[in-house]
Amino acid sequence: MPSGSFSRRRSILRNISAIVKILDAISEWSGKVFSWFIVTVIALSLYEVFTRRLLGKPTIWTHEIIAYCFAGAVLLTIGYTLKHKAHANVDILYDYLPPRVQAIFDLVAYTFFLGIFVVFLLYFGIKFAATSWSIMERTPSAFNFYIFPAKTMLPVGVFLLALQMISDVIKRIVFLVKGESL
Repeated sequence: MPSGSFSRRRSILRNISAIVKILDAISEWSGKVFSWFIVTVIALSLYEVFTRRLLGKPTIWTHEIIAYCFAGAVLLTIGYTLKHKAHANVDILYDYLPPRVQAIFDLVAYTFFLGIFVVFLLYFGIKFAATSWSIMERTPSAFNFYIFPAKTMLPVGVFLLALQMISDVIKRIVFLVKGESL
């Protein structure tokens, strides 16, 4: 094999590896940053209990903000969750399959299940958020807070999931072609 061809393949593999590292870093960063919404949920819940039970003065805003923070904690960390393989799985047989068969199974699952889900949810999530932004939608509650930032978390979270899915697909393809894990 000519050394130029080998060098070119190594360069392509390095570039692919760099892309995967960037995508994984985005998932890692988003998970670490947006998981702090859970701390906010806990703090606001404690604040609401304190003001309601001990002071006798409940607030009108905490329940909505808690719901938005919880939605952010779930939606904006789904890529991170995929990266760490923490989504609910039924892997009764999967764990007993050889690694190459697992990689093929993952590619099929990512393409036909997660991939289709991501495309549809991203498309409709963008429309959902854009409609809310266009009318500057607010909640019908006494607090009357803006709801479009919360609705924007759906397409952003699905986009983060898509980035991690792309990273995982690349990893599986490289494993099947080269026999190496990235």
